[in-house]
Amino acid sequence: MKTTRSLLILIVVMSLMACSSQLHVVTLYVDTTQIDQTNIEQYASFGQPAGIANKDFITHVRKGDQIIWDAVSISNPSDEVKITAINHISGERIFERKLRKGQPQSGTKKQGFVKELISGAIEMKPDRLKAYIEEKYGIEFTVANKEGPFKIDPVIRSHRK
Repeated sequence: MKTTRSLLILIVVMSLMACSSQLHVVTLYVDTTQIDQTNIEQYASFGQPAGIANKDFITHVRKGDQIIWDAVSISNPSDEVKITAINHISGERIFERKLRKGQPQSGTKKQGFVKELISGAIEMKPDRLKAYIEEKYGIEFTVANKEGPFKIDPVIRSHRK
């Protein structure tokens, strides 16, 4: 009887978790002292394991999820790294609404200034014939005191619920 009740509670909790949307924070880590236009892949990443290029980095999402993009310097906390654009390159358009810039919560202040974040909502989901859809998008970012913008192109993969 106790096992049945525990199992029932587990099933209810799992189904509630499946119905709720998730917040994905995608942080771009940049070595601001080393980066230039010839070595972007080497000095800017999403913290992915070695051997996975930025172009192969995938954020897995579902309809209703939110994504926030952030960028930080890993070499000098006072260097400002700013995401200036997120553009569709190829594949299905997962974002039906335009991306918006917003102010982050109070916990993301760096040396007296509030960083600007870019966020978007996932609106599309795959049709019944596909398990997922993908969108290749380009992130443009600038680094204080460096000639830019810099560009990288990761992937968003939206799964069916």
